[in-house]
Formats: sequence, structure tokens, C-alpha cells
Amino acid sequence: MRAFLPLLVMGLVALPACRCGPATATPVTLRVKNTGKDAILVRDTKGQLGVTVQRNVNGQWFSFDDLPCECQSCARICERSCRCPDAGISDQVLAIPPNGQVERAWDGVIQVAGFSCGQVCLSPENAPSDETFQAQLCFVSQIDGVKPPPDGGRFAAGFPQPELQTCVVRQFQPQQGVVELSPPRGADCSRRADCRGLDELCLGGSCTAACPPNAFPAQPELFVTVSNMGFFTEAREPDGGRVLQIGEGTLVATQFVGDVLQLSLAGPNGAGRVDVKLPGGLGGPTLSNNARVRVEVAAQRDGDKTWRGVTVRSEARELLFAADPALGSPALTAADLAPYAVTLEDEGVGCRLDAVCGKFVFANQALSNGTASVSVAPGKLGSLGSGTQAMRLWNVTAGRYGASSRCASYRPYALWREPR
Repeated sequence: MRAFLPLLVMGLVALPACRCGPATATPVTLRVKNTGKDAILVRDTKGQLGVTVQRNVNGQWFSFDDLPCECQSCARICERSCRCPDAGISDQVLAIPPNGQVERAWDGVIQVAGFSCGQVCLSPENAPSDETFQAQLCFVSQIDGVKPPPDGGRFAAGFPQPELQTCVVRQFQPQQGVVELSPPRGADCSRRADCRGLDELCLGGSCTAACPPNAFPAQPELFVTVSNMGFFTEAREPDGGRVLQIGEGTLVATQFVGDVLQLSLAGPNGAGRVDVKLPGGLGGPTLSNNARVRVEVAAQRDGDKTWRGVTVRSEARELLFAADPALGSPALTAADLAPYAVTLEDEGVGCRLDAVCGKFVFANQALSNGTASVSVAPGKLGSLGSGTQAMRLWNVTAGRYGASSRCASYRPYALWREPR
């Protein structure tokens, strides 16, 4: 089976009449220098090092295959036994470490579109040594779900689609002999507002549209389920809003089963139980058995998706525990958490590229009580106050997708009073 890469025929049909190819091609070294502080990942399936060569045709730059398979040439296109490597194989990705350098050669030959044996084929022509070409380097800093070798090297992985890649270009003439490309160094910054480029974040003191590696957790499955055997009374908010289940009585028992916190309840009209999955091994509240409590479970719905938040308050209405998956929008309102508030901060602290949903920008969540606040990074715990009045916030993970993404943002969290 012959395998052909896409060919921009309109840009490669012929050379301008005044640009006749020389008798000898002038080879060019294409060099990639990683001057950044993080590794970069480039597609290297054909040994291209993430670099393509482009030619200007009528004011527009077109990429051409400067590493063609011989079977695509017009000289061999008619040979039925000539086979190119299977185009369906997995991408090969090369990790170039910080301060790393790799290079390859372009032989200085342009592959011009031709036609033979009823098929489009490639006809080689030597590039004029004084014509201006363009080299384009495209890279990413991370691939979702893939951990590259720590010291660089090649590995098999699907490469992200073009809109998730960062690309830089450098113009050159073959007679120069060498063209070097490096990841762009963004402007110095202290906050995102200092960055003017498209989709740039202020990370590590410089503006970047790429996503450097980070250890922020992906979306863990924090969720709340409820069993009602007479303990809860159900009500629906006006205008088809949240469904509320409210009950007052005795907290009979609390226990962790794996990472699920189980709250067993008893009241005048029956029993109930609330299960809260708190993944991540960071613990949860220490609640007193046989204490009088008021428990509220709020269900939020969007289409066929439903998620629930829960609050537990003491007999004196002191907030003891709250948890909310906050998928798209929070299930708990400001009134549910009062006198505390949990808010998603605007400043991005990192990002992740998702092949389906696009760029997810991580952010801290802040816990406040009206007079003081604490900012907590994704995956971390933070405390507000001290002693018996201290409240702890677990920012399970948090952030936003871009406005054009089809995926809902999320910011699951839990907060609880420190043990007395």
C-alpha cells in the first residue's frame, strides 16, 4: 500500500520562470536549540525534529515534504512493488531537554508536484541558493497522559492537534548554510495582565502560550450521594433550580471506607446516609458521633448531568463540613457556606493540553471569612484561622477551559473545621 502525506499542489506546481534551479543543490542544517527551562516535545516520526521547510508562493507560505519517501517520486511512482512506510503508525515524539540541541539536514531540494501513471507524484528541483525560505518549528511542552523520558529521547505517542501546538518560524536562504530555531522567550511578567500575546499566561516570571509540565491533578471524582429513609425532606428551588434535601437529627456514625466518607444519620422520621468520595488521600473532617446536626444536600443539574454538594452544620448552625464537585457551576451557594466563601481566582498558575477539550488553565481557590483569606493551589490544603476556629480548605483541583471549548470547567473542593 502506498502512503502519501498531504501535498499542497497549488503551492508546488512550478517554480517562477525567473527562478531556475541551479545545477547543484545547497544543503542546509536545520538546528533546534531548546533555550527554555523546560523540555519541549516535537513530532519526529520521520526524523523531522518538529521542523518543516516552507516556500513562499504568491505571498503565502506553503510547507512541503523535504523528507519524502522514494516511492512518491515521479521516477518510481509507477513501480507497484515500491512501498512507503505505513502512514498509520503511531507518531514518534522527541523530547529535547533544557539546553539541548538537535539538528538535521535539508538537502536543498524542493519537491515539486508532478503527475505520472495517473497519480500525483514528486519531482525534485534544486532550490536557488539566494531564494528566501522559511523553517517552522512546532512543539508542545506536555502531552496529556504521557510522561516523557526525564533525560530526553524518543517515545511513541499521539501528537496534539495543530491548535494545541506552539510554532515559531525563521526565514533563511540556502546559501547561509544553517538556520536555528528556539522556543520563544516571552516578556517578563508578574501577572497575566502583563502578557499581550494570544492565550499567554504568566508562568515562572515570563509570558508563554505553551504549557510547561506541572504536577497539578487532573479532575478527580469528588462526588456526593445520598440515601433517604425518612431523614431528609425534599424541596425544589423556584424556577426549576436546585433540588434540596434537608434534615436535622443525630450524626450516628462517621467512617471512611477507602476514600469515601460515610455519614450515618437518624432523625424523628427515619434514617439517612450521605457518602462523599474524597479522592487523593488528604483526609477529611473529624466529626463527633451522636452530635446534633443539620445536613443539606443540594443537587445541581445541566442536561443529563447531575452533581450534588453537601453541608453539615452543628446544632448552633456552625459550619463543620462542606464538599462540592462544582462541575461547570457550584452546587453550593454563598448562603450555604456563610460566613465562609470559596472563590476561584482569576490568575492562571499552570495549564494542561487536552486532546478533546483544549487548554485547561489551572487556578488557585481562595477561602475567606470576610476579614481574612487564604489562597490554595490545586491539589493542596490550606488553613484559615487558628485553634478551634480554624477552617481547612482542600482545593481538589480547579481551573477553566477556554470559551470555545465544548467541555465544562470544574473546581471541586472540600472544607472542614479543624479537629478541636
